[in-house]
Amino acid sequence: MGTMRMVVRARRARNAKEFRRLEQIYLAEAELSTREIERDGLLKVARDCGYAADKIERRALIRKAVVLLAIAALALFAVLYIP
Repeated sequence: MGTMRMVVRARRARNAKEFRRLEQIYLAEAELSTREIERDGLLKVARDCGYAADKIERRALIRKAVVLLAIAALALFAVLYIP
C-alpha cells in the first residue's frame, strides 16, 4: 500500500510540474500574440493552468501537515500517558 501512495504522490508532482510548464508556454505565446482576443484567451488558459498547479501543490502541503500533526499527537500521547 505504501508503494501505491508513492506512485500517486509522484503522479501529482508530475501533474503540478506539467501545469506549471503549460502556464509558462501559454504566457510566452500570449506575449508573442498580435491580436487582443487571442492574447486574452492565452492569458486565461495560463491563469487556469497556474490555478490547477496551485491547487495540486496546496493539497500536497495540507496532506503533509496532517501527517506531521498526527505524528506529533502520537508522540505527545506516548510521552504523557505511557509511564
